[in-house]
Amino acid sequence: MKLAIVTLTKGGLATAEKVKRNIDTTVDIYTKDKFQGTLKSFVGVLFKEYKNILFIMATGIVVRVISPYIKDKTRDPAIMVMDEQGRFVISLLSGHLGGANAYTEKIAKGIGAIPVITTASDVLGLISIDMLAKRLNCKMESLKKAKEITADIVNGKRVGICTDIPLDIPDYNNIKIVGTESINNFDSIIYITNKIIDNTHSRSIQLTLKNIVVGVGCRRGIKGEDMIHGIKALFDEIGLKIESIKKLSSVDIKKDEQGILQASEHFRVPVEFIDRTEIRMIEENFDVSEFVRRTIGVGGVSEPCGYISSHNGRCLMKKRKFQGFTLSVWEERLNE
Repeated sequence: MKLAIVTLTKGGLATAEKVKRNIDTTVDIYTKDKFQGTLKSFVGVLFKEYKNILFIMATGIVVRVISPYIKDKTRDPAIMVMDEQGRFVISLLSGHLGGANAYTEKIAKGIGAIPVITTASDVLGLISIDMLAKRLNCKMESLKKAKEITADIVNGKRVGICTDIPLDIPDYNNIKIVGTESINNFDSIIYITNKIIDNTHSRSIQLTLKNIVVGVGCRRGIKGEDMIHGIKALFDEIGLKIESIKKLSSVDIKKDEQGILQASEHFRVPVEFIDRTEIRMIEENFDVSEFVRRTIGVGGVSEPCGYISSHNGRCLMKKRKFQGFTLSVWEERLNE
């Protein structure tokens, strides 16, 4: 991701250019002559345009100019602060979810500076829930719960992880991979799954895996609300969290189909449109319709599209017919 560097002095500019030469990312440097208005108002512009901002100036100045724009850790950019001589780099804001801690380490390594990171879990070399969710591409159930259970980890309480995917974690004394039958032996539990959990530990958080692809076939003019309702009903039936949807998938000829686009917008996931030549190569592995073939040139849509988009994944629900559309559900195959 792009990095914005903001500095006020000639010495700061020299240090900014040094950072730019020694980091493998696009860097935009802003000095006084490039500000639009005051520094504080210009920072408001940067908050909208950049996910990573490095200030080479006094920490007190930075705290004052960013304070009007701070929202929450899920939306704020990563903010780092460096002294003019480039001796120290401080992770100031959005250390975990925003990536400031990782960026601080990266910048420090590039120019030989000392990284300053005060997040407890990082200092102790422990797992934090928000970083675990980010690394695994999961949806966190609750920021409040994430803070509570990260505190359990830092404070040495027994934390169990119930996971549906292989998980390689360091060998901590108080953090263990466990089965559901053992959860009562732990102070808190982290569930890593795409499933709806009925009976959870009294102190727990779910990290929902975003690894489900929904294959979609439909006739022209289908209503988005009907498709949304159908997807929700199907997920309830097979016990999947709706937050586990990673993408929708359909045939290229449906790129302008409003029902599909509306469903994509509702669930806040992209749609992957598969070229018909790619579908023809595998459609013999699925049920086909000659009527569909005569209409759009391939014999099936929802199943072959879901299969392709999930990288030859596991079928959780074969083609289900609704009024005017079909759906299939696929679990993305893990990378080998």
